[in-house]
Amino acid sequence: MRMLRMTVLLTTCWSGFAQSNPVASAPAIAKAAASVGASNGSQPGQPTAPTPTTAQKIATLPQPFPPGLIQGIDLPAQSRDILGHLGEVVRYYRMAVVPIQKIGEPSDVLYAEQTEAEATQVGQLAFRAARSQAGFLARIPAKSSNGTQATQGEANRTAEILRNLSQKIVDLQNQDAALDHQIAAARPAQRGSLLDQKGDVEGQLKLYAAALGTVQKVLSASTAGSGGLQGNIDALQHSVPELTNDQHKPVATSIESVGQIRDAGVTTQATVLFQLISTEHAMDERVQELKLLHDQADALRAPLIKVLAAIMDESRSIESDTGSSSAELQAKRQQYDALTDAFTTLSDVAVPASQEVLLLEEAQSTYGSWRASVSATYKTILHGLLLRVIEIALALGIILALGAVWRSAATKYVHDVRRRRQILLIRRIVIGFLCGIVLIIGFITQFSSLATFAGFITAGIAVGLQTILLSVAAYFFIVGRYGIRVGDRITVAGVTGEVVEVGLVRFYLLELTGSGTELRSTGRVAVFANSVLFQTGTPIYKQIPGTDYVWHELILKFKPDQDYGSALATVRGIVESVYNTYKASLEQQHRGVESWLDTAIQAPRVESRIQLTDGPQFAVLYPVQFSDAAETDERIVSQILRETAHDSKLTQVLDGIPTVRAVVKS
Repeated sequence: MRMLRMTVLLTTCWSGFAQSNPVASAPAIAKAAASVGASNGSQPGQPTAPTPTTAQKIATLPQPFPPGLIQGIDLPAQSRDILGHLGEVVRYYRMAVVPIQKIGEPSDVLYAEQTEAEATQVGQLAFRAARSQAGFLARIPAKSSNGTQATQGEANRTAEILRNLSQKIVDLQNQDAALDHQIAAARPAQRGSLLDQKGDVEGQLKLYAAALGTVQKVLSASTAGSGGLQGNIDALQHSVPELTNDQHKPVATSIESVGQIRDAGVTTQATVLFQLISTEHAMDERVQELKLLHDQADALRAPLIKVLAAIMDESRSIESDTGSSSAELQAKRQQYDALTDAFTTLSDVAVPASQEVLLLEEAQSTYGSWRASVSATYKTILHGLLLRVIEIALALGIILALGAVWRSAATKYVHDVRRRRQILLIRRIVIGFLCGIVLIIGFITQFSSLATFAGFITAGIAVGLQTILLSVAAYFFIVGRYGIRVGDRITVAGVTGEVVEVGLVRFYLLELTGSGTELRSTGRVAVFANSVLFQTGTPIYKQIPGTDYVWHELILKFKPDQDYGSALATVRGIVESVYNTYKASLEQQHRGVESWLDTAIQAPRVESRIQLTDGPQFAVLYPVQFSDAAETDERIVSQILRETAHDSKLTQVLDGIPTVRAVVKS
């Protein structure tokens, strides 16, 4: 308010002169400024008057507005709507400059840059339109207190002074132009007087132009410092300083080409699909925001359109006036001039708002084209992804079908259980390897990254799963030629038992116990890690593959002073007679072992020897089968006891009871 009073004080000194030089019409400052600019352009020597802004043009319109032109305009509501619209514009601008697409076609880069440029233009037009509308609203009388009415009166007085100064400048420029024509056509004797008049006119023109510039500067400062709607608009624009730069360029957008994605793996393509879906959602949000901005801008423009329509209606009512006197025609002309100036100025106010509406519609169209491009890319990637998944499924189906045929053939044509297990194990390894290759090729794209990742994973596994990896490595030794098979009788870590299962990490034994010549199940299962194969001091004992016999020893003590030759022959004969009952089975096993080892080994047979251990002893070594070991020992001992009861020589030679023992633990 103080700034406005200063403006009034600065311009009071010019009011008397303006009143003493009345004008026939009251054109707007736009016309005066245009005249000043034109004359300055044609005559460089004349002083330059500052070009008025749209707000200053509005300030010089005739006051007050006819009530019919501004009827129905709610100033507080309109001000709130303008600020709310600018807030949404700033929000949309912040949204529009954030990249939303990472992968796409080359045209998508152009769409991104175009939408950012359009967002910048929308913001600039919105603030320009808001300032113009704020200037227009400032001319509308508000229903308020006496202080506000006084301020409005001072503003009206200042506007009147601006109009008078502008009109005086126009009159002086016209006089100066007329003097130029007179000087050009005058005689030499008359040119001196005309040049003096021209100098006087130019001096006045310079003085009035300086006064007009000073008043306009003070008025601008008053408007800027008075706060209100213009102050709020300035505060909002300061939050987005890039909108004040007309040379602002969009940030360079980088989008990865979708051509490389079409041949990528399933994982990469699925990631791209989710990114494109997110891009479409972001575009939908921006389009909704643009629709909201369009509706708001259209609503803010509506009062201006109504005022322009009211001006046209007012001009028609003036045209219907049939007055013919000179005074009536002069008044009619002044009314036409005032309405023309008001219509021209308000049209300038409505133009930025109309441009903003058109640009918002164009931005919606741009987003529609961009979304269509993204949708086409999405369909292309989805088609490629589905095709790759189908290819992977077909490849896995073929591999599994081959595995089923392999298993069926092995079960049908391989009758050896051990060989069948080996073939089926190889089948599992081959099928698993092929399935892994198909999945890796189908899902992985960057093999260099995979190799680096696999290196770190392998190092971690090697440290954390050291025992398990050692057991897995030992598994391939266990299933080898001299490895462990289900049904084998082995001894490991002091535990003897029959193998019931061999796994990738562990194997299981059915524990056996007994006197040494006869072993029976304890009902317990012993579990050993395969890595026990590599442990020092923990050997594993097992039968030669294809054999199921062990060695037993019959020991008889003799009296040293007896003839024991015939007794030894009798005992050996008894053992050989029992051995002959299963000799053929052991010889068949022996031939199978020689064929499997592809080398000659000594065949099992009955052996006897004399040894001195606590006196003379006769030891007979003979093989027995696992399943009939106890029965075989019983038959041998029974026949020796019967022979001892009937043969007195054998009874005289023997010293004590015969004993049977296992040579090694079975």
